[in-house]
Amino acid sequence: MRITLKQLTIFEAVARSGQVARAAEMVNLSAPATSMALSELESQLDARLFERVGNRLRLNSQGSLLLPLATEALQKFDQIEHLFSSPEAELSGTLNVSASSTIGNYLMAKSSVAFCQQHTSALVDLDITNTLAVIKSVLEFRSEVGFIEGQCLDSRIRVEAWHKDKLLVFCHPAHPLAGQRVAPQALKGQPWVMREEGSGTRDYFISSAQALDMQPIERFNFSTPDAIKQAVKQGAGLAVLSELTLEKEVSRKELAIIEVEGLELERQFYRIHHKSRKSTPLCDAFIDFCRSFINVAT
Repeated sequence: MRITLKQLTIFEAVARSGQVARAAEMVNLSAPATSMALSELESQLDARLFERVGNRLRLNSQGSLLLPLATEALQKFDQIEHLFSSPEAELSGTLNVSASSTIGNYLMAKSSVAFCQQHTSALVDLDITNTLAVIKSVLEFRSEVGFIEGQCLDSRIRVEAWHKDKLLVFCHPAHPLAGQRVAPQALKGQPWVMREEGSGTRDYFISSAQALDMQPIERFNFSTPDAIKQAVKQGAGLAVLSELTLEKEVSRKELAIIEVEGLELERQFYRIHHKSRKSTPLCDAFIDFCRSFINVAT
């Protein structure tokens, strides 16, 4: 049994008007086509829906049972059409986003809240993890867009330069090198508190340090900037994090910066999408919003 919206529309029009000819005008069909559609509906339901009284059609008990259900179904269909044809529809629903730690905590969290405050029918579901996990989430279609600090070489992913960031080497304020500009060799043999495997910050720093033969010695590794900063405050060693994460502690003199000659730690952040997934209007609007919001904020 395949009842169509057209049949329900014609049935409701006949029920309201009491005449096939008048119902035909209401639904913009010919009288024969209207009568045929009504007959097909009765045949599919195996039930008569009207009784003829003079020149009018009146609902019988079966028709009276169907009318409120048909009206409700047509109203639901109208709601669906309105929802997806209105300008607000494109900026409604849930957008799944993944971001690596620094980007997620210091850029995307604020951006997501501001975007949802401006577009109250939208929800940004932000998952903050590390670069490898973000890439995996996009590959598995769990996230429509990802923001990463490290490299992505998977051919299934479209990678676009998005925002720039600077990493800083820092230490306890009482460390002998605190506040100094030193040669890379001065850091040889120093213990380091590192980010975990899979972190874009970790990968970028190690690559840059190896190019200068710094040979960093990993003493601890943690998955969050807060844990790393706390370890450095306890004298566990040197560390490197985004300047986004250090502003408060450096201004309070809880941590100190070490400048390393030749160590260029400006890095590129990237936005990633799966190549086979078409970006939704909600995702496009979010990306545009973040670009403006972050530029103003930073």
